[in-house]
Amino acid sequence: MSTADPTLENALSSTYRLVRELGRGGMAVVYLAHDIKHDRNVALKVIRSDLTLPGAAARFAREIRLAAQLQHPHILPVFDSGEAYPERSEGSLSVLWYTMPFVAGETLRDRLEREKQLPVSDAIRIAREAAQALEYAHQHGVIHRDIKPENLLLTEDGSVLVADFGIARAIAGPSASTTQLTEVGVAMGTPAYMAPEQAMGEREVDARVDIYALGAVLYEMLSGSLPFTGLTAQAIIARSMTETPRSLSVTRPQVTARLQSTVEQAMARNPEDRFASAQSLVTALDQALDATRSGAAPTIAIGRTAGPPGSRNVQRLLLAAAVVIIALAGVFALRRARATTDSAIHLAVLPFENRGAADDAYFADGIADELRGKLARLANFRITARASSDQYRESSKPPKDIGRELGVTYLLTATVRWAKSGSGSSRVQVVPELVRAETGEIAWQQPFEANLTDIFQVQAQIASHVADALGAVLGAGDQRRLAEQPTSNLAAYDLYLRSNAVKSSGLTRVKDRIALLEQAVALDSNFARAWSSLSSNLSNQYENGASDTGVARRALAAAERAIGLNPELPDGYDALANYHYAVTRDAGQAEAQVLLGLKLAPNDPLLLATAAKIERQSGHFQDAVIHLQQARRINPQSTGTLNLLQTTLLWLRRYPEALAVSDTLLARRPGDLSYTQDKSMVYLGQGDFPSARALVNGLSPATPDSEVVAYFGYYWDMYWVLDDAQQRRVLQLTPASFDDDRAAWAAVLMQLYGLRGDSARARAYADTAYVENLRLAREAPEDAQRKVLTGLALAYLGRKAEAIAFGTAGTGLSPLSSDKINGPYYQHQLARIYLMVGEPEKALGQLEPLLKTPYYLSPGWLRLDPTFASLKGNPRYDRLVDSK
Repeated sequence: MSTADPTLENALSSTYRLVRELGRGGMAVVYLAHDIKHDRNVALKVIRSDLTLPGAAARFAREIRLAAQLQHPHILPVFDSGEAYPERSEGSLSVLWYTMPFVAGETLRDRLEREKQLPVSDAIRIAREAAQALEYAHQHGVIHRDIKPENLLLTEDGSVLVADFGIARAIAGPSASTTQLTEVGVAMGTPAYMAPEQAMGEREVDARVDIYALGAVLYEMLSGSLPFTGLTAQAIIARSMTETPRSLSVTRPQVTARLQSTVEQAMARNPEDRFASAQSLVTALDQALDATRSGAAPTIAIGRTAGPPGSRNVQRLLLAAAVVIIALAGVFALRRARATTDSAIHLAVLPFENRGAADDAYFADGIADELRGKLARLANFRITARASSDQYRESSKPPKDIGRELGVTYLLTATVRWAKSGSGSSRVQVVPELVRAETGEIAWQQPFEANLTDIFQVQAQIASHVADALGAVLGAGDQRRLAEQPTSNLAAYDLYLRSNAVKSSGLTRVKDRIALLEQAVALDSNFARAWSSLSSNLSNQYENGASDTGVARRALAAAERAIGLNPELPDGYDALANYHYAVTRDAGQAEAQVLLGLKLAPNDPLLLATAAKIERQSGHFQDAVIHLQQARRINPQSTGTLNLLQTTLLWLRRYPEALAVSDTLLARRPGDLSYTQDKSMVYLGQGDFPSARALVNGLSPATPDSEVVAYFGYYWDMYWVLDDAQQRRVLQLTPASFDDDRAAWAAVLMQLYGLRGDSARARAYADTAYVENLRLAREAPEDAQRKVLTGLALAYLGRKAEAIAFGTAGTGLSPLSSDKINGPYYQHQLARIYLMVGEPEKALGQLEPLLKTPYYLSPGWLRLDPTFASLKGNPRYDRLVDSK
């Protein structure tokens, strides 16, 4: 039975049924309520009816506004909000309320009261997820200011949700309030977790108060007690300004020096000595977890050394003296000597030198890849990814320079000779060398020679010897993983290696890889790694033009086969995540699979990049940037990671950062069409047409002009950036220049003839584009892009009703609200359809939201794109292109 005020229940009865009170605080009451419309339980927070604190209603309204802006996996979101009008005496005020998900779980406080101390790994994970949420809030200009165990919710699966932005403060952007809701000198927060500057009521606090509070929470999770205690709030505050928390190693010997250092830095009294951002704290926690897992020695308290007082600390302490009535003339900065060693082994496996026939280079690369994968699965090894190591193929750089550039201590190189025999038997000789990067000295070397049939045993022996030479202690699980063989069929393995050697992009190359992998699994149906690679390539094929249900079914079956064969192999989960990303567009399913993969390989850069793609699709672009930056640190030379980061920054309209990444990409891959186009899009986003065109023109003659013009004519509909000579070259192309995709070829010519004013030819090619796209749409009825492109062709043909019907059907299959990557493009095309059929206001209705969401369109782009030239002079359009 509900314990709520009956008048409040009556006021909300049409939308919510109040079940029971969950809790109350100084400003609000939280009820378990049932959302009648959506048939779900929610937590309903309502301002207390007996509250007389000045500014309470304004503060509560601001809480709703700030919380509603924050959409992050580790922040409790807002479902709905409003005002209730209880039937009381005449002139009674309305009551503000908002709803949130009802979390089936507990608060961190509940768990601490039950367990006192948490397992070290759990404490780090909880702090890490909370820090990720805070980084997102800080990036959106919001400081929480009341981080404590009561405001960290733990879901049934253990995930963290940061809740209660009741005293949060907007620090930037349109949500920053000009109304002073707290008096200067009044501390808002919980004393045990408040940073010194917050405790003194300083008005201009920044995001580092949240970092301090989370450090205090982490201290409590590890030690089982608060960092500072006292009989009164004033006493707690005074101790936080004059004392250093007791060393964690006293109560938890398992706490490593790295973790002790992390907590100390988070809780530094001076904000300048704390982590500069919550993301920096996330990075430190990752390193601390690595040190914990690798068994680094616990921290040892050596002694305390006094240092000179900081002038800013003196000023704060004098202010604190007035608050807590403690006379203090100064404070000495206490420093603790501590170890800072990192026990992880940082190693790069460089490309192996092929000493056999030139055609066997792929085989040497395959052995290097296998060793890289085996060593990466050992707990205390940090292995540089292949994309970063491959740049040193045949490099003459000294080991010291390579080690410094890759951030590693050791390099593993080898020579490989595959001696083939006419009788069918083959011998393989591998001579590995483990080199100390700093000195160039050989730490270990041993030649191996065996029959080809024993190549997997040789790989396991080499990995085991490397681990032994570096002092790593291998458990039974490590030995088992080293001994694992990907397949028992050497011919299948050879086909798998050959598929990996097909490096070029484009659908033709994808098809080549698929053909090789299908042969591999036909020879060995238990080859899990080949199945996962096959699935990923099929999903790629589906996403980039061959979107038929047959390809989709094969991609799903291959991923499920890979996982069924080897549930401990992260590749299968990555493949299934890519399937849901590219085929079903189900971000929830994709996220679930990539998380399973990351549990097995938390530092796998490919999985991190997949996670970023999924986060972009669900609209969490800031989180995607964080994951991509993490992947970049692990795999600093990966052009794939950099390219995804560049496009994410472009869509966020963070143009200077996007340009910097573009320059790095093009420095590594000069003349690459994709990277060049991406950089040109950054220029266009800023309204800089001359720089964009100069970049395109600079590609020829280094790249055949037919490839340049076909690429820009098709991808992202950038045919209008080409100059007159390049456009005329496009009009000479045949379907062969578009991978024999007649729909793509006809659509490009349709649009280009339309741009050049030749309406007769535009209609002729529109008819071809319509017929081809309609055929493909019928083969894949759930393909949103095919429907939208069919609608665009119909618009060029002047068939208004049909064009709009196909366009709206396509956007309905993948709307902007649920697909933040493909949805914007489909809505963009619907805007073009409306414009072409004479509905400019409806076109603007589609365009306006695109400038408020991450996407490459911008006011600068719209001013340049001739597609929208007919809108000039329309007041709505003029406001749109003049917006910032």
